[in-house]
Amino acid sequence: MLLPAGCKSKRSARDDAPLASTPRDASTPDAAAWPELASFPHTDPVRVVALPAKPDVPRFDVGGPAVIGDVAIVSSSQFGFIAVDYKRGQIAWTKPAGVRVAPPLAKGGSVVLIGDCLNPPEVPDGQQLLGCVRVVSPTGADEGYVAIHGALADVTPFATSAGLQRVWSASDRTVTWRRGEAAVSVDLVSGVATATSAEDPPLVVHYKERTWEIRQTPEGMIAAREHGHDAWHTSRPYTKLLGAVYLPGQSPMVRASNAGIFAGQPEMNLFDIDATGSLHGQVAFPVPGIMLLGHAIDSVGDVAIAVRLDRSISRDFIVGYAANALIMWVYPLPVQARPDPVGVAITSDAVVVFHDGDLLTILPELSAPPTSPGAARAPLENPTP
Repeated sequence: MLLPAGCKSKRSARDDAPLASTPRDASTPDAAAWPELASFPHTDPVRVVALPAKPDVPRFDVGGPAVIGDVAIVSSSQFGFIAVDYKRGQIAWTKPAGVRVAPPLAKGGSVVLIGDCLNPPEVPDGQQLLGCVRVVSPTGADEGYVAIHGALADVTPFATSAGLQRVWSASDRTVTWRRGEAAVSVDLVSGVATATSAEDPPLVVHYKERTWEIRQTPEGMIAAREHGHDAWHTSRPYTKLLGAVYLPGQSPMVRASNAGIFAGQPEMNLFDIDATGSLHGQVAFPVPGIMLLGHAIDSVGDVAIAVRLDRSISRDFIVGYAANALIMWVYPLPVQARPDPVGVAITSDAVVVFHDGDLLTILPELSAPPTSPGAARAPLENPTP
């Protein structure tokens, strides 16, 4: 439900040296053991790649996947950064880092890798060392490596902040690195960091001659601005703003997920809201679940989300929706305690899932059959996550 603007509502050996470790079993989970998902179409993985993690190292951080070309890059405190050719199931390259690592970022034709410095450099008086940033090509060739540092008074809140991390592109030569409730802008050439807003960048939706900047408020409402002015906002909160949906012959829609209860049972649903502010939209068929663990959306609106089924924290699954909100498949993850986030990325031919710190699972693509109403297909290149 929409309200018009104005209405109120409530990580030194060689960088590519193999990592010494024995990966654990990566067997496919038994879908029949999930009666709650019996009525949904199931899929098998195209392949499962076991990564050489080091279990004797604490797994403080995990991040990714970021996809560029045929390579999916993930990060972990146990191995630094690993790039996998997801079409062949082979490790393409690795890069070391210290114990703490941020999620990798595909930016333009390169990959940005942020983590603790292996050999921390000295910084001038009054400066705080935050880490090191490495920029590499899709094949793993180093393009740049600098220490991240900033004025002590400016970046101390970030240096002492804890919590989930995120990295996104801010300009041609800067990225924003958020940790918990604090963020810094990092110059990829000089390494200079300055405090900046930790607010997520807006979802920008274009349609004909119009452009909307769409954000989710702290209360969960979804609000749009056009030409600097409030355009519309929802009258109810949603769990997560996912992205935009572009269906042929229709105005774009804003896709959101929501956790709720129906007939006494918890469920996760998908809602599409007309980005122009009209009352048109669509609702997907819900799946059982209590919370969202991760998600990805492509350039047309195909979405894959990681869902926690129940309070056991060991029964989680991936559900793939085409842009027209049709459920394409579900895939149960291995049953085990899962305290870490689940990373998801969508390419033109696969869904890539990073889970449990050492498994990369490749699932089928998500495009709806051409004959289904509203079917759309993403361009034949990998969108930047």
